[in-house]
This record gives sequence, structure tokens and C-alpha cells, in this order.
Amino acid sequence: MAITSFSLVKPLRRFLDKNFERWLSHRIPTRREHQLNSRNIMIYPTRFGLTYVGFVVLVFLLGTNYQNNIILLFSYLLASLFISVMLHSFYNFSQLRFYSSEKQQGYADATLYYVIKITAKKTHYDINAHFSDVSLNSPIVNLGQCKQGTQELILAYKPSKRGQYKLGRVTVFSEYSLGLFKSKAMLDFGHYAIIYPKAKSFIAGQYQLSGQVDEPNRESYQTTNSVGSDDFSELKSFVRGESKARTAWKQLAKGQGHYSKHYQASQGQLTWLKLSDMPSNDLEIQLAYLSFLIGELTAAKQSFGLALCPDMTNTAMNIPPNSGFHHQQACLTALALY
Repeated sequence: MAITSFSLVKPLRRFLDKNFERWLSHRIPTRREHQLNSRNIMIYPTRFGLTYVGFVVLVFLLGTNYQNNIILLFSYLLASLFISVMLHSFYNFSQLRFYSSEKQQGYADATLYYVIKITAKKTHYDINAHFSDVSLNSPIVNLGQCKQGTQELILAYKPSKRGQYKLGRVTVFSEYSLGLFKSKAMLDFGHYAIIYPKAKSFIAGQYQLSGQVDEPNRESYQTTNSVGSDDFSELKSFVRGESKARTAWKQLAKGQGHYSKHYQASQGQLTWLKLSDMPSNDLEIQLAYLSFLIGELTAAKQSFGLALCPDMTNTAMNIPPNSGFHHQQACLTALALY
């Protein structure tokens, strides 16, 4: 009998959760900005509030049992306070306006921060927020006094694996005043996160791009613009992570600064970071190596392309050579969603 009842609990809970989420989606749809009002605020007694109600009922029963008007009057006074606090809790929580940007991106095992801006026309008290999904282990962030104007609450999320994650709703609540009632709103800002593979560096001699010389660790790669193979182009300030083979030793010896030589690649020579060339049989490690190379080449302001498919004509899986921050983001996003 116990096993049968236990087996019915989970399907019933899933059914209730599904219907509650459907009701929420209709009642409080996804928006970047929400204003609290009677449509999206839920108010219910806290544990302390339920204990308070039990005490009021007990006092009322004592008054009727002993036919004592003073005790009855005291129970009525407590009941009226209970209703007054409920209205006060609603007015403290209503008319707040919340705004938050839905997208954040970062590396695995790094903490992402979602800023929620709160606009208030008057002073509100005890405003709390956290992600509704319990699996996110979101800590509760508290704003004791939300003054007139704009305030901020910052929610933290720390992913452990690459990919795209929908974070669901944000629960905003307050137990002001006296802690008898909990005013709550479950707002959907459409929060999601694009998580890049955590960068993993190479060991000496583990991987080389075309046209490079043997050098350890971060200096163990360079693009096809290799020394001696192309025409000299210009001198640029040395960037940490560049190959020491590029160093302009004459200028450095003269005390003119640390510069690196840059060469114009021969026509048709392009640098491609290929998934199939990564030195591992584990896909996640291969993507981690690519994440490292993308960061290093971007820091060195070098042009490169990303090939996740052996078929170079597949433009959906391969990103043509380019450089800069936006190109880096496009390549890392491709790794995250691969």
C-alpha cells in the first residue's frame, strides 16, 4: 500500500507543476520588464502567520467558552491586525518595476551575474530575489530598503558544463511587515546563458599550427604569418602569448621597447583552427583546446577561422577567418552549442 501511494505522488506532482507553469505562462508571460500589481502578486500566510491565526482562534474559543467579552475583544483586535498587515504587505510590494537583460555568456566554472534593476516611486522594504529553479542552487539576494529611484539586485549563476541553459523564472518576495504574510511574484525575464568550454592550454609540443616553430606551451603556436616565410609587414607592440620568434631583437636591444614583427602572409594562406586536429579523443577536451586557442589568437590580434566540420564548404559549421572581439564571441558560441 505504501509503495502504491508513493508511486502516485510523483505523477501527481508533475501534473500539478505542469498546470501551474501553464497558468503562470498565461498570467505572467516572458518580458524584459515587469511591474508588480494585483495580476502578478501572490500573498499567503507564512508559518508564523499560520501560528498567529491558530492563536487568534484559540483566544476566540477561550472567550466564547468563558463568556468573557474582554478576551473576545482581544481576539477581534488580533484578527483585524492580521487583515491590516495583509493589505500593508500588498501595498509595500506593489508598483515596483523590474528590468533585466535576458542573456549572459561566459566560461564553464565561472560565475555569471544577472543584474535586475528595480525602479520605485516610494520607499519599499525587505525585497528578496532568487532563481525559482531549485536545481540552480541560487542564493537569496536581499535589499533591506528599496529607496525611491533605481536600485539593483544581482543574481549569481555558476554553470559547470558548456551549452545553452534556460534559467527559468525569478522569484521576488517580501515578508514585510511583521512576517505574517509572504508577498511573492514569479517573474520571467527569459534569462538564459551561453556557456563556453573552459579553456585548456597545451603542453610543450602537443599541438602546432601550420608554419610554426617548436616552442613550449603558449609560445608553441603561431599563424601562417611565420618568420622567414612571408614578406615583412610592420612592427607592433608585443602581446603576451605571442611567439618569441617574432620579437624585434634589435629594437629591444636599443631600448626602444618590446615589439614583435608581423609578416604579410602569402595569398591563399589562411589559419584554420580545426576540431579534427586537436590532440585528444575526447570531444570536450578538444573543444577546451579550441577555446584556449581562440582566446590566445584574439589577444594577439591575429586572424583565424574555425572549422568544426571536415567539409570546408559547410558554412553552417565553419566560421571563415576574421579577427576581433565579435569574431571571438561567434567562435566561442559555436563551441558552446556544438
